[in-house]
Amino acid sequence: MYPLHGRHSDVENKFILGSAEESAIVMENGKQFLVNWVTGQKTGFFIDQRENRTMVGSYSKGKRVLNTFCYTGGFSVYAGSGGAREVHSVDSSKVALEIARENMQLNNISNSECFADDVFNYLQSCSEYDLIILDPPAFAKRLNARHQAVMGYKRLNSAAIKKTSHGGILFTFSCSQAVDKRLFQDTIIASAIEAGRNIRIMHWLSQPKDHPVDIYHPEGEYLKGLALYVE
Repeated sequence: MYPLHGRHSDVENKFILGSAEESAIVMENGKQFLVNWVTGQKTGFFIDQRENRTMVGSYSKGKRVLNTFCYTGGFSVYAGSGGAREVHSVDSSKVALEIARENMQLNNISNSECFADDVFNYLQSCSEYDLIILDPPAFAKRLNARHQAVMGYKRLNSAAIKKTSHGGILFTFSCSQAVDKRLFQDTIIASAIEAGRNIRIMHWLSQPKDHPVDIYHPEGEYLKGLALYVE
């Protein structure tokens, strides 16, 4: 869908190619997802996380998994397909969670439950999980919001580390351009210190190869992530 801009009263949003269907089922690595092109965030599906979703699936077997800021359940589907013992998905959007439930059904995943809640609130009262995914929206879209964003990431990750079982895994991400890799890593270290837990970096995570980074625009490496072993 492409927005046509102008001063005429008959301006409307139109599809350049394809049908005018609001949503469709797409395939990613053999998994099915219902995607809403019209009202969904961005394109309705975050394809830049597909390699990281695959990694989450590879670590999920037999684990109790929590997917926070889950949107339509991309990481949840991979965790369930990877043999997770239980998958919980949390998001503040009830509309997104309805699609997440449909996506779990499309992939024949039954050991799943969705919760409409603020993630910070959920982490205060939930029990421990063997694997937690933190994939929040951008906390800083401008440089002058960076300090506030870092404080938010620190608080979020500290709460999640406390709820990760001993020997568990935390996948944590930032898509804020204003927060670079070094600052993000330092923030996670501060979170672990605050939580009183030792962590080890298993993998540095980023966007896939079809989202290349111009060497003259390092901010193009917007997606940063860490897979952490929590002792």
